[in-house]
Amino acid sequence: MKDLDAILRARERSRGPWVLATVVAVSGSSYRKPGARMLMGEDGWLAGGVSGGCLEADIVRKAFFWTSSGPRVLRYDSTGEGAEDEGGLSFALGCNGVVDVMLERCEPGPLDALAFADEARRQGRRAVVATVYQGPASALGTRLMIRDDGLEAGDASGALGDAMREAAREALAVGHTWSGPCAGADVLVEVVEPPHSLVVFGSGFDVAPVVTQAAGLGWHVTVVADRPAPTLRRRFPLAHAVVSAKAGAAGDALSLSSRTLAVLMTHSLPQDRELLAALLPRRLRYLGVLGPRSRTERLLEGLAFTPTAAQLEALHAPVGLDLGAEGAEEIALSIVAELQAVVADRAGGKLRDRRAPIHTVAPPPARRLA
Repeated sequence: MKDLDAILRARERSRGPWVLATVVAVSGSSYRKPGARMLMGEDGWLAGGVSGGCLEADIVRKAFFWTSSGPRVLRYDSTGEGAEDEGGLSFALGCNGVVDVMLERCEPGPLDALAFADEARRQGRRAVVATVYQGPASALGTRLMIRDDGLEAGDASGALGDAMREAAREALAVGHTWSGPCAGADVLVEVVEPPHSLVVFGSGFDVAPVVTQAAGLGWHVTVVADRPAPTLRRRFPLAHAVVSAKAGAAGDALSLSSRTLAVLMTHSLPQDRELLAALLPRRLRYLGVLGPRSRTERLLEGLAFTPTAAQLEALHAPVGLDLGAEGAEEIALSIVAELQAVVADRAGGKLRDRRAPIHTVAPPPARRLA
């Protein structure tokens, strides 16, 4: 759902009808994972994307014709010498894989997966959207949507609906998107997470590119500094929230959780020491400190308590990946790149050294394959 905001904005400012294209299954290599989306109007491509640019033109050309009588799945196979779609049309693809893309008319209403996911994200909740993309013709496009507070919507029923409900609840528990067999049909079970929450402490000029890059990824960014709130809003217009607070009170002024990413960029030893004392015990998803390792060691030595091994393991200092970065923009790239690696549960190394597929999609539960 990374393209969700852009797609919803495009739908609001354009006139329907619309067709929504969704990557529902991938085998082998692919530029995008299941759940990638693209919205099209009768005038063409509006927002989002389902590939690196190699499929979009063909999908736009077919979208309205193929969905005139209901949803339709197109398969693009580039595992041979020439890539072909399901009609045998050859064209160039940059990946060596098979991509299934479901096309469906997209209308606001009780079965609107986009609106359901958007509302969940706005409330900071996790949700699951389960959609049938292969199986009996009458079931194609059947959908079940469940939020982590129990709210449910959709048109799935009977044995298939029960199986989709069980699959959705399991996905909520483990947080993994998958696609595959489910009660005699093939289903995309997509976990929709709230936006990643990044809190940046500091108000220097080097904070601005961190805010810009993180906001560009769709993350919720908060800037905290001991400056007047109007000043912070002018300096960081892309921040979703600003908090005017002294270092000692900053922790109490924020809603922090195990999903929070935090970066200390105050350039002040006393402030960073106060912040470390408040944040280390909070078990954040990520806590980074700008500056050399020796500086962070001084900060830790000045704490009134001895950090545990788990707290030190969660501490990233120096913050960022080793990109040889100099200057605010490059350092911001290094920081945000490491944050992205953390939320994706990756090491952040070179892709040429990775032996597993670039995009790893969780398989469906084994018992659902029967």
